[in-house]
Amino acid sequence: MAGTEEIYWGVDCGSSQIKVVALDRQGNILLKRKKKTLFPLQDHVRQALAGESGDLSPFQNDGSHDIKEGHKIIATGYGRKYISFAHDALTEIKAHFIGVQKQCGLKDAYSIIDIGGQDSKVITACNNKVDQFVINRKCAAGTGAYIEELGHRLEVPLEDMTELARGNDKELSLNSFCTVFSGQEVIKTLMNGERIENIIYALYSSVVKRVMEMTAITTNVVVFSGGVLEYHPELVTMFARKLEENNANITCILSPNAQYCGAIGAAAYGLKPS
Repeated sequence: MAGTEEIYWGVDCGSSQIKVVALDRQGNILLKRKKKTLFPLQDHVRQALAGESGDLSPFQNDGSHDIKEGHKIIATGYGRKYISFAHDALTEIKAHFIGVQKQCGLKDAYSIIDIGGQDSKVITACNNKVDQFVINRKCAAGTGAYIEELGHRLEVPLEDMTELARGNDKELSLNSFCTVFSGQEVIKTLMNGERIENIIYALYSSVVKRVMEMTAITTNVVVFSGGVLEYHPELVTMFARKLEENNANITCILSPNAQYCGAIGAAAYGLKPS
């Protein structure tokens, strides 16, 4: 492709957000952007890739959906199979691993905790490859949807939740993992006069508990990825505290560009020779 600009696009079709990243031939991040996941999915993925007028785009400037020469689109996420114009696709597990590895460059074994809108994942990486993984897709507990739904019940904006949780003065626990029953429990607790700060802390605690019950984490390094952990940093602190109870030598890292790890991994996958 001599003389042709090569750009590699990773698109992570998540349940709540479509994330897009573009890399140049050297693997440098040229842009990141996102938009809410709406339907028809393929149309909104095209919009996310195209951006606004004048933005860098993989599509021809004539208004068509034709892809420019030298541009390659790789899809991941739950909607990856529905993006017919993508050149290739890979699982979320592989994409998040590649995205974390590219940015963190870890050499020893490590675990990835990723919390998405509709699922949560724990991935173990060893010898520069995925060793094993578990996914929770059976219920909303331990996911962004769980936090969002209970935040809605509490009438608390998501961006305010971390600071409120840090203001707790009591450790409560939500007895139910079910979003419906937890919502009822939250309302009852509020009616009994409990502080909102303590309830949000309990909500975060239930997320940590649910994810930690998915599998044993045996590595000395844990990397956090996904938009939920990027936008709820107190969750990272609480995970670290829990992990340190079992391993005083553990190192916990919030990945750079945590929300975009999947898209970065997809784009980086496209960089590899066919």
